[in-house]
Amino acid sequence: MTLYHLPKSYQSRDAVSYFSDIEHAQGTPLYQPEVYEVAEYFLRKTGRSTVIDLGCGMAFKLVTLPATHRIGVDFGSNIEYCRAHHEGAGEWIEADFSDAGSITLADRAGPDCVVICADVVEHLLDPRPLLRILAACHAKGAIVLTSTPDRIRAWGQDHNGPPPNPSHVREWALEEYRELLKDNGLPCIYSGYTYDNDQDLRLETIITIHDKSAALDMAGDSPPITRPLAILALYNEADCIEQVIRDWVAQGCDIHAIDNWSNDSSWDILNRIAAEAPDRITMERFPEQPGPHYEWRDILRHKEMIAAAHPGRWIIHTDADELRRSPFPGMPMDRALRLVQGAGANRVNFTLINFRPTPEHPDVSHDLHATGIFFEFASKPDEFEQAKAWLQPQQQVDLVSSGGHVANFEGVVEFPYRFLLKHFPIRSPDHGRRKIMMERKGRWSPEERAMGWHIQYDGYHAGSPYLWNATDLLQFTDAFWENHGLAVITDIAKDGLRSTSRSDPPSVLLSTSVEEITNHLAVLMVRMDSIEAGREAALLEQQKHGADIKGMIHQMRTAHEGQIAALMERWTAERNTYDHVVEILTQRILALEEMLVTIRHDIAAKEQRLNQRYRTAIRRQQF
Repeated sequence: MTLYHLPKSYQSRDAVSYFSDIEHAQGTPLYQPEVYEVAEYFLRKTGRSTVIDLGCGMAFKLVTLPATHRIGVDFGSNIEYCRAHHEGAGEWIEADFSDAGSITLADRAGPDCVVICADVVEHLLDPRPLLRILAACHAKGAIVLTSTPDRIRAWGQDHNGPPPNPSHVREWALEEYRELLKDNGLPCIYSGYTYDNDQDLRLETIITIHDKSAALDMAGDSPPITRPLAILALYNEADCIEQVIRDWVAQGCDIHAIDNWSNDSSWDILNRIAAEAPDRITMERFPEQPGPHYEWRDILRHKEMIAAAHPGRWIIHTDADELRRSPFPGMPMDRALRLVQGAGANRVNFTLINFRPTPEHPDVSHDLHATGIFFEFASKPDEFEQAKAWLQPQQQVDLVSSGGHVANFEGVVEFPYRFLLKHFPIRSPDHGRRKIMMERKGRWSPEERAMGWHIQYDGYHAGSPYLWNATDLLQFTDAFWENHGLAVITDIAKDGLRSTSRSDPPSVLLSTSVEEITNHLAVLMVRMDSIEAGREAALLEQQKHGADIKGMIHQMRTAHEGQIAALMERWTAERNTYDHVVEILTQRILALEEMLVTIRHDIAAKEQRLNQRYRTAIRRQQF
């Protein structure tokens, strides 16, 4: 590597032409758009009031930032334009970044400041004076943002310069640029990729963030004395609960699991894992007895009470279909939360990404850590507030008022770098149908539904395919943090260029062959037979319980007159429960019948030779 951390074979330019924004402004894309979105985010989240843009060009992006004091630095026609057209919108300073005397610009920086240097370093014959300015700003407590084109992503692995752009002296690859900055006093808290412009949407520009208030060495080299506590709620998560629990242990956290009376093997799995690490894993069933509805408010209040018993300890409010990650790749949760505390913060927000089953990966439950599966950033407004980790204060926090999205308490100081929440709500078509149609929609609390809660699955029905098209999603790869980390640690995925995700359920079946449709039809027929048998069994069970309870009431009426009202109430609840089961099964049958009709029409349109099977299916529909 050379002085500038480039390959020895790389050829830089010996001279460079001046880059005028004025000459390139007409009809051109908006370059480095996310750099300024990130600057706006840090101004807003940290309460800083000053922004300095080193190499501001014509300052169209700078003047939109919500800062009390804007300082733009450039020279030539660019700074002349700023003075002529943005008078009163900022302070405009002319400076030559190749001049060692320009270091005095750092005197304007401080802990109340965000410094931007977007696509400037590649224009300089010697970038070291500019890097010294940035390092001095960083040392004074400013958050520093830099960007520059990535040579390999833009031009290919074999490109050895000089850059095709005549205004560029040299260009770096990510690792080279990261090392250049580190050697010049600018260690990165984040380095990855951002969009080159707002039209092509290619991740070909490097972006780096430097912030000594969140220096990575604040995490320490050893686990904290008191481990964070993850309070985890679950209901029927047997396909993934072991992976999730073991992941929390690996992240250096203890776990308290609250099982809402699962009727699959979740409870048995919890018992087995807890026996392996009784000092790390505790568990309970809540409430004391199973009820007809899923009462989310009661579970949240219970979590609040558990957390209140651990003042001074980090608490994470989580569910059984979630994995959490710190924004510092390779740093476990326990050390990352110690870094947060060292930075003076006591609450952490999370950026949510939803993983989806696709035809390429129809079941993502086998390995929640796998690469190659597909995800999308959250798109619903309430999904962007996920402030679910906090340093427990002396008083009880409030989870209920936000529906569990935000831990509210006095004296909140939120860490500006968001953590990652990997959510696996629907892990396969079979899981989705069972979870939504059988295990969720019939159990929602009517009162909570009336409050507008539990509506996330309203668009799903029995005929939904529960598979997403991979082309509508993003693929989770080993380069996830480099490609998408910027949208994780900030909230730019909410309203910015990356807000393209779509969480609506798939409404139509994906294209299938006649053979696949026929096979699916056969499976549906078997399921319908099974559901009908279950419906009849439920009716018999209802009659049996009704008869048993009536008999008990008759026998006890004389001797236990005072218990009659309670017994009648219990009988009514039992009857309502079984009526509800029958209603769910009936709705399921009707939905399957509707889906069957749709499939039959599709079969008829695709292949006339299936007419006989189709008529048979119609006759079977009458059960």
